[in-house]
Amino acid sequence: MLKKISLSFAIATALLMLPSVMKAQNESSTSTSSPYSRYGIGTLSGYSVGRSSAMGGIGIGTRYGFQINTANPAAYTAIDSMTFLMEFGVNSKHTLYQTENKKNGGNDVNFNYLSFSMPIKKWWAAAFGILPLSDKGYNIAANVEATNGYSSTLITGSGTLSKAFIGNGFKLGKNLSVGVNVWYLFGTLSDTYYLYFPYDAAAYDYLLENKLTVHNFGLTAGLQYSWKTKNKNSWTFGAVFEPKQNMSSKYIIHEERVLFRNSSSSTPIIDTLSHIENSTNGLKLPLTFGAGFSYSFKNKITFGADLYHQQWSQASLLGASSQYLTNSTRYSSGFEITPDEYSIRNYWYRVQYRVGCFYENSYLTINGEQIKGYGITFGLGLPFSRALSSLNISAELGRLGSTQNSLIRESYAKFTLHLLLHDRWFIKRKFD
Repeated sequence: MLKKISLSFAIATALLMLPSVMKAQNESSTSTSSPYSRYGIGTLSGYSVGRSSAMGGIGIGTRYGFQINTANPAAYTAIDSMTFLMEFGVNSKHTLYQTENKKNGGNDVNFNYLSFSMPIKKWWAAAFGILPLSDKGYNIAANVEATNGYSSTLITGSGTLSKAFIGNGFKLGKNLSVGVNVWYLFGTLSDTYYLYFPYDAAAYDYLLENKLTVHNFGLTAGLQYSWKTKNKNSWTFGAVFEPKQNMSSKYIIHEERVLFRNSSSSTPIIDTLSHIENSTNGLKLPLTFGAGFSYSFKNKITFGADLYHQQWSQASLLGASSQYLTNSTRYSSGFEITPDEYSIRNYWYRVQYRVGCFYENSYLTINGEQIKGYGITFGLGLPFSRALSSLNISAELGRLGSTQNSLIRESYAKFTLHLLLHDRWFIKRKFD
C-alpha cells in the first residue's frame, strides 16, 4: 500500500516551497545583480537542474533512474516504479563586472528550485514543483555635468518570474517515451528610469516606470528514444518543444515630469506625459526547441550534448517587440564517470565525477552586438551511506559579454548545492 508521508516531511516540504513562492510574488525581490538584466525579461535561468548543472547543463537527451530531469518531461519515465524523489537546490554566484576602465563586484545567493517525482503506473510517471524562469536586479547610477551643476540618472529594476509546473511522462512501447509539462508562470518585473537635476530648482525631473505582472499557463512537450546495445550500453536521443505562447498579463507604462519633486518649500507640479495600462498582451514567449543525446557505457561513463534554440526576435514585451531581443542558441556538452557504483570498501569509487562546457549566443543584442557567453562546469555526486539519496555539488566558471563597444563583461563563479532525497513507495512492509 502507499506509504504515508510523515508530518515532519510535509512541514519541511512546505517550508522549502515558501521562500520560492514568496520571492516570485514580490516585485522588489532580486536574484541577480547583472546590468544585463535591465533588458528583456531579465537574466534567464537555465533549462536544466540537479546533476546536469555540473555537465554543461545538458538534459534533453539524458535519462537517470535517480534524477528529476525537468529539461525533458519524457525523462520522468526513467525512474523506478517504486521510487519517490524530492530534489531542491540553492546557488551562490560571485561576479566581477568590468568595462574598459572600471570594475565592480556582486554576490547573489538564491533558492534555486524544488521538484518532486513519482510513478503512477509502470508506463506513467509524474512530477511537480517550482522552477525559475528569469530575474531582474540592477541598480545603475550616473552623474553628467550640466549647465547648472550636474544631472543624475538612476536606473533600477527588480523582480522574478517563476514556473509552478505539473508534468507527466508516458512510455509508448519499449524504447519511446513522451511527456508534457503544464506550467503556471507567475511573478512581477519592474523597471524605473529617473533623471533629476539636484542643483537646478527650475528643472523638471523625469520619471519612467514599467511594471509587468504575469499569471498565465503554458506548456512544454518532449520525447526520448532510448535503447540498449548488445553489450548493455545505452543510447538516448531526445527533443523538446514549446510553441509561441501569449502570456495574457497586465502591464503599466507610466511617464511623467515633476517640478519641485523633493522640495519642502514648494508644492510639486506633476505633469503626466503618458500612462498606459493593458491586461491582455504584456508578454509573448518565443517558439523554443531543442535536441540532445547521451551515451552510457557499462553504467560507469556517460557523455552527451544538447542544442537549445529560442526565437526571441518574434517575442514581445509590454505589448510591443523589443529592439534588444534576438534569437538565442546554446550548445552544451557534459561527461560523468562513476568508478564503481557498487563498491563497498571505497566510498570515493561510488562518487560521480562530472565535467562539462557550454557556449551561447544570448537573447540580447545591445549596441548592435549580440551578447555571448561561455563557461566550464564541474562537480561531484556524493551518495549517502546505505541510501539512494545524494548531494550534488557543482561549480560553473564563465563569462558573459565583453568590454568592447561600450559593453560590460561579466566574469563569474557560481556554486550550486542540489539535495536529492529518495524514498521507497508501494512496498507492503512486514515490520514497522
